[in-house]
Amino acid sequence: MDEKDFFAGLEQRIREGLALWRCPSIGLGVIKDGEILYAGGVGLRDREADLPADGKTLYQIGSSSKSFTALLCAMLVDQGKLAWDVPIRTWAPEVRFYDAFTTENVTLRDLLSHRTGLPRHEYAWYRTPFTREELVRNLRWLEPNRPFRTQMRYNNFGYILLGYLIERVTGLSWEACLQQYIFEPLGMARSTPFLDDIEGDPNHAAPYGLIGKSLSGGERGRFYRCSAEDKEKGIGAPFGPAGSINSCVEDLLRYLRFQLGDGTWEGERLLSQAALEEMHKPNMFLSAPLDMPMEETQLSSYAMGWIVEMFRGHRVVQHGGNIDGFSAQLFMVPDQKLGIVALTNMDGCFLHLSAARTIVDHFLGAEDGDWFRRYHDFTVESGEGLDELLRQFTGERREGTRPSHPLEEYAGRYARRGYGPCSVELRDGVLLLKLLDSEIRLEHFHYDTFLTRDILGELPPGFPVHFHTAEVGGAIDALLIPLVPEAAERPIRFERNSEKE
Repeated sequence: MDEKDFFAGLEQRIREGLALWRCPSIGLGVIKDGEILYAGGVGLRDREADLPADGKTLYQIGSSSKSFTALLCAMLVDQGKLAWDVPIRTWAPEVRFYDAFTTENVTLRDLLSHRTGLPRHEYAWYRTPFTREELVRNLRWLEPNRPFRTQMRYNNFGYILLGYLIERVTGLSWEACLQQYIFEPLGMARSTPFLDDIEGDPNHAAPYGLIGKSLSGGERGRFYRCSAEDKEKGIGAPFGPAGSINSCVEDLLRYLRFQLGDGTWEGERLLSQAALEEMHKPNMFLSAPLDMPMEETQLSSYAMGWIVEMFRGHRVVQHGGNIDGFSAQLFMVPDQKLGIVALTNMDGCFLHLSAARTIVDHFLGAEDGDWFRRYHDFTVESGEGLDELLRQFTGERREGTRPSHPLEEYAGRYARRGYGPCSVELRDGVLLLKLLDSEIRLEHFHYDTFLTRDILGELPPGFPVHFHTAEVGGAIDALLIPLVPEAAERPIRFERNSEKE
């Protein structure tokens, strides 16, 4: 099958996938041996306005941004301003982690490869009012859940700290460094870290969300805007180094062409080949894949800003991204000089991965892996497994119980160091939890446990809120929520009327 026939057939499969997932569009690009074979869009970047997607349509790429932060770090290592394996306290002695050992020893490589032992703690930054500097300060209050350097624990805080370090050693903002060191040299003229730029661009994809376990829906959503972001002042999203880049297929193909090269771009050296290769080397093996489990993949590991694994006997270097309304994938097979960009304007959608792996199968000459069906089935099964995860947090319901206190005694302000403000209000006989700039209805489950009845951040309804009774005096003195939603993890405790930061 020649390339023209393959891509024509792929476009038809993607259209069927768009209908199956109720996904509005996909932006897709393929580069092979330095030549662009495909760069375009399928579907509608704005369903309500009936606007088609193309190779210049701007999408948010979420955590695929991490590889850009890693590249900035590599460039600064080349310049002697940073070093892979020197403790970061050399450049930022004010930074503190939860334990002294990590504070004294954590390096650039540790942060880039997620081996600090820190779990996601997503809701200590997501939808909070904190600035980037405040998020870095708050690291001292966030508990690890694995010992230092023992296991890869994917999280965004390490990359927020990396952005802070980049700013310390350059005297420029992370956003300015991105523009000066990467976007301008590579000619990525449409790429930007600022939300105002994608919202104000006439050719941008609108965000949509996945609805329910049946995948029926595709409801229009909102861009995630941080209150601290102010483009006029040059202030980007506080979480920016972990996931704020907006880009398009054509720009990202230029980026992958550079990543597949030797550190030069059009005759100019931007990075040493040694530093480029260092970013793509495994640092921490993954005990469980971040992607769908599959027999075709072995030896998954995290490098620096990239996931490295063997797929059908070939080394692949890839990273995905997911943010409100968008999913993204950057995928490279270095020995084939193959790079793939796949972007969708629906979060939680694996259509982009289905397309990317189908393309890899074609160029490897492998039998098609039926990825469109497999990823869809996997997502449905994962949604069904959510009920079991929620049961682990709530336990079996005890019928016939009631709260230990009148409902008004649960109302009040609660606080937890490192997290944003939290309060409970009684209104018309219903307890309302105010957290993450959201107002969440609570419904009694049993004893002093209530369940959320609205979406909390990205957590679906049904998560428990446990109220704690003081050992002395018997008043409600704390509430606990499993904001690190992994099995067997301890809930986050907010103290009643606490004056802590």
